[in-house]
Amino acid sequence: MAESNINPHYPPVDKRMINDVVQIANRGFLSQIASKVLLDAIGITQARQFRAYTMDEALYARIAIGGPVAMKAVIDGDKQALGAIALNVSDIGTLKIEFDRIMNIEGVTAVSIEPMLEGEEVYIYATRKYQGCYEISCGLCGKSSPVKRESPITPQIASEMVEGLDTGVNKFIFAENIRRVSALCDAAPCILSVEINPLIGDSRSMNALNARISIDNDD
Repeated sequence: MAESNINPHYPPVDKRMINDVVQIANRGFLSQIASKVLLDAIGITQARQFRAYTMDEALYARIAIGGPVAMKAVIDGDKQALGAIALNVSDIGTLKIEFDRIMNIEGVTAVSIEPMLEGEEVYIYATRKYQGCYEISCGLCGKSSPVKRESPITPQIASEMVEGLDTGVNKFIFAENIRRVSALCDAAPCILSVEINPLIGDSRSMNALNARISIDNDD
């Protein structure tokens, strides 16, 4: 059981923004927009994204990004299983083909256009064990077993979690993001789970590409 008297000295988070989101959210998984707002509230950097409803908007997004892009359906659920992702799209012809293909998937009304970022992929999970206690885990996508600890996550614990991982990502930023997820759970105990997968990073920066957060605001 986690020691309730530990003061983790969490990084500052926007508790008002967090509270506003969970107050209006429905029970279950939050929408993509709500999840992104929560990541903003806790200071986790996210990849630049454009939401395209039309072909012209997708083309403008490609121009703004200026390089290869990833295209993902704006829809809840497993996008990979739905075939609702196109990666490393580098020319206008392919972009047009993939935009039409993704938009024709049932339930899709828009496509998210974002830069293809280079680096290693890592993840952070949090799962509520009981009121006030979360199991926080992290690891390398597809390469290792997760490292798990119970909240609260102090700076020392976060450093220990990432220390043994064989990765070139900035471990200070990785550890800080783990603590920010723990801070989110502390600020909103109605949260049932947080999954940020993947975060892509290198020795200088780290960006969250996808997040799924579930709540039970009937608690």
